[in-house]
Formats: sequence, C-alpha cells, structure tokens
Amino acid sequence: MEAQADNAAKVGRKFDKSTLIWVVLGVIIIAIAAVNLWSVFGTKPEVLTETASIGVPDFSLTNQQGESLGLSDMVGKIWIADFIFTNCPTICPAMTQEMARLQSEFVADPVYFVSFSVDPERDTTEVLTRYAKAYGADDRRWHFLTGDKAHIYQLAEHGFSLAAGHKGSEILHSPRFVLVKADGNIHDHYDSRSKPAMLRLRRDVKTLLKK
Repeated sequence: MEAQADNAAKVGRKFDKSTLIWVVLGVIIIAIAAVNLWSVFGTKPEVLTETASIGVPDFSLTNQQGESLGLSDMVGKIWIADFIFTNCPTICPAMTQEMARLQSEFVADPVYFVSFSVDPERDTTEVLTRYAKAYGADDRRWHFLTGDKAHIYQLAEHGFSLAAGHKGSEILHSPRFVLVKADGNIHDHYDSRSKPAMLRLRRDVKTLLKK
C-alpha cells in the first residue's frame, strides 16, 4: 500500500510539473499573440503629410546702408531671417551672435541673412549701422531692415508665421530663425536657443546649397 501511495505521489508530481510547463508555454504563446495583434491593430499608422510651401510675401524696407531692399532683391538666394531690435536686453544679443556665427561658417557660400527690426521707430539706419558693425556683419550679405512698423509686424505674423507685437511697453518677438529657399518659399523654422535646432538649420542650408 505504501509503495502504491509513493507511486501515486510520483505520478502526481510528474503530472503537476508537466501541467505547469504547458501552462507556462500557453501563457507565453498567448502573450506573443497579444503583442502581435497589438502591433497590427493597436498602433496608429504613420501619417505622411505634405505641407504646402509658404512663400514670403513681398516687402519693401530700408537696410542699414539706407538702401531699399525688397523680396525681389532676394530672388535666387538662400537666406536666413530673424526679427530682433537693437535695444533688446534678453534674447536678441544671443540671436544676433548666432547669426554672426552662421555668417562666419558660410562665408564662402552664397548664403544671406536678413534681420528685421521690430522696433523700427528707434532702429534708424544709423542705429542699425552701428549694431551691424558691432557684430561684424558683412553689409553685402547681412541686411538689417527698418521701415513701417505695421508692415513689419504683418510680415512677421502673416509672412513668416512668427510672433511679433507689444505687451504694454514690452516688445515681443519670436526667437526663431527662418530659412528661405532660392524660390522664395520658406523651408523651415528653427529655435535659435536650441542646439539641435541650430544643427538642423546648418544641415538644411548645406542640403539646399547642393541643389
């Protein structure tokens, strides 16, 4: 009787082990199937969107040399634009320093730079001339523009999709740079405070130069 009991216990243990193995295998198979189903039905498909090219609208302003400059003068050129003002105590100096670095890096390439003043009443051509010289701007390639304030604000908001305006006595503007292609269409926007964004800007300029 004891022998029969031992045999029965052994059979029971074997049965328990084999059952456990099959249960574990079953759980694994179900888990794999669930993951596969989730990967097929549970994730959103990649959406490929095509954004329409946004062209820079025509403008007519005055550069630091007192010369008229408009969109027609930039036709066929790759250029980088930003909106700043010379009395800006916050982000403008860093933005202009970054633009100066870009001018230096692309000194041998046909890349141009345009800085629009969002405080044109104070930023006269004389003021912009001093500001440009302070940052080593090449007058042939880097234009600092002044003119009608309403026109500049409209150009920033509706032309370049950048914020520009007033909050009381505070002048507000975007810290982003805008890369414009030779056909006059905007390629992309880049946060001047972001190193990855600035690296992307440099890469995009090099790509456009090869076309």
